[in-house]
Amino acid sequence: MRGQMEVGAGEAGPTPEDVLMRDGTIAGIRDAVPADRERLVALHDELSDLGRYRRFFHLGRFDGARFVDDLLPRLGRGEAIAKVAVVDGRVVALASCTRTEIGGEAELALVVADRFAENGLATLLLEHLAVAATEADVMEFVSYLLADNAPAFDVMRHSGFEITSVPHQETVEVRFPVRLTERVLEAMIEREQQADAASLGAMLRPRSVAVIGAGRRDENPGHQVVRNLLRAGFTGDVHPVNPHCDFLLGLRCHRSILEVAPVDLAVIAVPAAEVLGIVRECARAGVRDLVILSSGFAETGPEGRRLQDEILTVARRAGMRVVGPNCLGIANTDPEVRLDATFSPITVGHGRVAMMVQSGAVGIAALQRAEDLGVGVSSFISAGNKADISGNDLLMYAAEDDATEVVALYLESFGNPRKFSRLARRLAAHKPIVALVGGSSQTGRRGAVGHTASAVTSSAAVEALFEQCGVIGVDGLEQMLQTTSVLANQPLPGGRRVGIVSNAGGPGILAADACEGAGLRLSTLSEETMARIREIVPDASSVQMPVDLGSGVGWEAYAEVVSMIARSGEVDMLIALRTPLPALSYAAFARALRIALRALPGETTPPVATVAVILDTHCPSRPISAGNHHIPVFAFPEDAARALGPVAGYAEWRAQPRRAAAEAASGSREAARDVVDRALRTAPEGCRLAAPDVRQLLAAYGIGVLPSVLVDGVEEAVDAAEWLGYPVVVKLADPEVAHRTDVGGVRTGLGSPDEVRVAAHEVLRVPGKHAGLLVQRQASAGVELIAGVVQDPVFGPLVMVGYGGAYTELIGDRSFRLTPLNRADAAAALAELRTAPLLAGYRGLPPADAGAVEHLLVSLGRLADDFPEIAEIDLNPVIVHERGVSVVDAKVRLHPAPPAIASDLRSLRAPVGPGADT
Repeated sequence: MRGQMEVGAGEAGPTPEDVLMRDGTIAGIRDAVPADRERLVALHDELSDLGRYRRFFHLGRFDGARFVDDLLPRLGRGEAIAKVAVVDGRVVALASCTRTEIGGEAELALVVADRFAENGLATLLLEHLAVAATEADVMEFVSYLLADNAPAFDVMRHSGFEITSVPHQETVEVRFPVRLTERVLEAMIEREQQADAASLGAMLRPRSVAVIGAGRRDENPGHQVVRNLLRAGFTGDVHPVNPHCDFLLGLRCHRSILEVAPVDLAVIAVPAAEVLGIVRECARAGVRDLVILSSGFAETGPEGRRLQDEILTVARRAGMRVVGPNCLGIANTDPEVRLDATFSPITVGHGRVAMMVQSGAVGIAALQRAEDLGVGVSSFISAGNKADISGNDLLMYAAEDDATEVVALYLESFGNPRKFSRLARRLAAHKPIVALVGGSSQTGRRGAVGHTASAVTSSAAVEALFEQCGVIGVDGLEQMLQTTSVLANQPLPGGRRVGIVSNAGGPGILAADACEGAGLRLSTLSEETMARIREIVPDASSVQMPVDLGSGVGWEAYAEVVSMIARSGEVDMLIALRTPLPALSYAAFARALRIALRALPGETTPPVATVAVILDTHCPSRPISAGNHHIPVFAFPEDAARALGPVAGYAEWRAQPRRAAAEAASGSREAARDVVDRALRTAPEGCRLAAPDVRQLLAAYGIGVLPSVLVDGVEEAVDAAEWLGYPVVVKLADPEVAHRTDVGGVRTGLGSPDEVRVAAHEVLRVPGKHAGLLVQRQASAGVELIAGVVQDPVFGPLVMVGYGGAYTELIGDRSFRLTPLNRADAAAALAELRTAPLLAGYRGLPPADAGAVEHLLVSLGRLADDFPEIAEIDLNPVIVHERGVSVVDAKVRLHPAPPAIASDLRSLRAPVGPGADT
């Protein structure tokens, strides 16, 4: 039985941050404090002889105490940093670094209790220590290891840090920079994915389930959970818990969870006021995991959120994971488990889709429609308030679950969008993710805030997030399930060419229109293929796309045409339509598709992604079985197109090579840091940077602004123009003026001293307090864009690109990407613009340098990622030439913000407190 985990009560130290160990169980990581002395000494004393030898290079008995007594005073003096891992009230691991005489260097030491040596605590502590060290201006770790200390070298090698080593006689000197690079972050995500999959996998594969609050009435949620467990044929033991009931559905009821032998999963269905006491009893009883169906928590306001936080704290102390509260339950359809711990009236059908929904009501609707569409589920989680387990957990589980081929998500909030992006990008490279986000409209946001304690999300940010990480975003529950049905049953298309075969003309035309609207391209058949169709169906109405075989076509001819087109190499996907006409009954149509699309020798999958449209309300909408796969069936052509369009887009994303985001050189960060720190010292509340500071900040990341000179008067403006060279631009220098053109503060195309004098006089007469004039060399003509950065309160920095110039707001043609972004992300953002053809050379104009724009966007992303103090960057216009770009005007606004590096650490979501996102 697992005991109660320490959370800082009774000592001076901070509350630990909960983390998952490699086996999916929970530990706490926190700073070491002087009160830990006895625990730390015990940790060293309890090492095996081999562990002690590897730590101190000999078997001296008192080295642990001496090391601890040397380390703890250094912590208070800022000479050292130390993190400990705590399990069951015991310190089971320590990672420390002590500054050396070399600036920016610290000596690293790691020790893990023998029984936790294989649980991944060393790398967990190393990650947390590296973040703390970076904040304390430590740039490099050095460690001295025995040459035969294979476990320590494994930790270093798998950490993701750039390791260098120098062998000595019996030891090896190991060094590495502590910055969390993309490589380190990817290694962290991989380890977290394995640990989280083990944790969630244990919850979804329990050997015993207790249902607390299971009543006699059919409408009681606990009663329904017991009924569903029995109906599904759960392979483990079921224990109803209700002190007022002796038997339920043939099972003996227990008065308390304390009467039941330790169970793996407890489903709690009692009033909200009783849940905390029940969770405490579960902790004492050694329950491993919890599903809390009860409502009345964070979704009701601050008091409910406080109660929810207290419940989560108790669960974490006992090492229990939590689904909910305010949820529908969980299910796992694996035949070896057959877990249906939901109170849904709908049976969870077996299949290959892992599904998570926040709303219980949406979950019931999703399961109902999934059953209608024949979408089978591998696992199902209703997350509710997401106190603990969230969409990120399901992504990590699905990545490791062989039974899952597609993930479907309904979300109302993002707790950690940055982590979602990394996890989704990794998973989507192998398994598609279909996601529906509720609360993107203003009305929807108000409803979401009051429904499952969700945070406001930005639709632009969500779209950017999905575009970058390959998530298939959909507009409604129906499209989510229809698209999921295609992905779960059909191969990915190799392109956007769609073929349409019908037994009537009108539906084929409607299908063609719908496909064009969904971004698909109607296939053009070759003369040979059209001739072959005419041979098979001589009286076909049309042998061009959309193919109309006529009202008299029978199933044999229909099957032959579909088979021939599907294998012609001239289509990437196929829509087979049936209008209810006597010559082609539903049974005949289904027979035709089974024969046409059955696997031929050498084929392991259907020849192309195929869906059917049956315009007949009397016919079933379930998929048509065709050997070892199923053909999704839709009621209307528009549904088929709306399902196939996102699938084609996902296939294109998946075919692209994966590229890591580039990083700025450390020298660049130092130069930019000087500008940011200097400005915020002068204006701690935030400010707009002056033009010289803007140029210096951007130049540190390779972004040049057109040369300009700040002047005070008319004649100085003339001198500056002579020095820069004509033609020039004269404009107001005040950084607080957001749109100089709107106030008459810009004069362009000035080609002589007299023109500069007149322009300077006019600009200086603009009403307001001015900080002088800027005289700038005028850029040559080109395509005008806008680029910049904006901080989203939930998603962090977003890089923007769009149509620029004076009409940028009017045109409203913009695309966003989250940081960090790579060249492929930047290219995709440009391609999304309606005005993108201008860059390719529009109406005879020469093509512009799109590559230079991509480089600019990547550089902006690096800058915004490195400096959370940057609230906004506005580059407008950015003129794109045949070669290179000219940044004409640049504005930067700063705000006070802490370094945003700890969010990348592996940790479980903590109790959040009033007003925070759950």
